[in-house]
Amino acid sequence: MLSKKYVRNTMLMLVLMFTFAFSMNVHAEEPVDNNDYSNEVVPGYEKTSRWSYTSNVYAALTLDTDGSSTTYCDVTGYQNLTTKIIVYTYLQRLDGNTWINVDSVSHTAYSWHAEYADSMTTVAWGHDYRTRNSIYVYSGDSYENIVLYSNIHHYHSTSDNSNCVN
Repeated sequence: MLSKKYVRNTMLMLVLMFTFAFSMNVHAEEPVDNNDYSNEVVPGYEKTSRWSYTSNVYAALTLDTDGSSTTYCDVTGYQNLTTKIIVYTYLQRLDGNTWINVDSVSHTAYSWHAEYADSMTTVAWGHDYRTRNSIYVYSGDSYENIVLYSNIHHYHSTSDNSNCVN
């Protein structure tokens, strides 16, 4: 039987391999800290200041040349403090000046670390895409909410920007 540490390390290595392998197929802007300081509140739970239970967050989106999309989210809390992590991931498409949700997925981990890679809907040529990740990190009954966006990906050829929404 494989140890949890071996499985976790293998999954992390696979996510990193796929992230770097697919990164050649998309064109992304420079990384921007798009975290917001959301006022979303879950009834019955006390909200705390940002980063009280969270050590690190990471979000990415890859688009393959056939339109396949994969979202990634990695959240690390504090080993003896963080008790649960809930991740809501939304694949979004830019329509005019508005970001529209085109697919979503959620996960819950009763741990101090959560890492997910999800295949999402096939994307349409000529549009801009990103992910919006709403992350709830708990310590007992208290939590913090972090909203994290991936880089924007322009799904079009590098030589033809005529059908890309800017």
